[in-house]
Amino acid sequence: MMFDPLEAEVLDRAVGLVVSSCKAVFGSSLLCVTLKGSAVKGDFITGYSDLDFHVFLKPEVMDGENVPKYEYAVQFQRAFGQVSPEDFEVSQFQIYFINSEKYPNDWAPPVDGTYKIILGALPKAARELDDGAYIHFAEQHLSLSSIEYSRRSNVVRFVDKPDNRIAYNVRLLGATLKNYMYSISVLLTKEPKVAFRLGLDKMIALVEEGIGSEGHFLTFFEYVSDWRRIRQDPEYARKAFREGIQALNEIASWRRD
Repeated sequence: MMFDPLEAEVLDRAVGLVVSSCKAVFGSSLLCVTLKGSAVKGDFITGYSDLDFHVFLKPEVMDGENVPKYEYAVQFQRAFGQVSPEDFEVSQFQIYFINSEKYPNDWAPPVDGTYKIILGALPKAARELDDGAYIHFAEQHLSLSSIEYSRRSNVVRFVDKPDNRIAYNVRLLGATLKNYMYSISVLLTKEPKVAFRLGLDKMIALVEEGIGSEGHFLTFFEYVSDWRRIRQDPEYARKAFREGIQALNEIASWRRD
């Protein structure tokens, strides 16, 4: 696979745009900004990977656990809407807004080593949990009904798309697959804080051996590591999609057993 971390100047510029927009819109209600995922862990794939941010806000600007009040959402979109992910060679900016006093119940809180604090300090509501709690999250996430629903919904989203849109669906499938792989790694190792820190290459090896895969995980990510070709060659993208669905099928078979 071809990992290609963003140049420091490009990443700094992207981070700066997110933070400046957050400050302009939320002001003193902005408490913390973190950068998560492949940009931190070193397994970034140019064009395919996201830039993932968590923005922690005071409750008065939030509508629940992870949705800002609509007037702030409109203001932020206006402030950030001119930023083009393609200019940074990323799939998209994935910016999640979180109530600083109530971390979403169905999210596993972040583990040290998987994020970088850009601004402020992580609130107590997002504090790291004990191993048992993360194992419980993984068990719930890997329910057979969830896996089969994900497989079917990815196929439904794919089936009627024009050739110039299927790369987007391959990207969605990859995100789904990677989330399941983290949960599998937690259950296989029983060491969640080790599992969440794994780079993609090591996680693929662990998962494929652990569930008896025929190599569909590795093949899928080898395909998407050439993201330019995924976007330009529909048949190549279709092959990637098939491998990702086969990997989901293997997860479902493993859970049935």
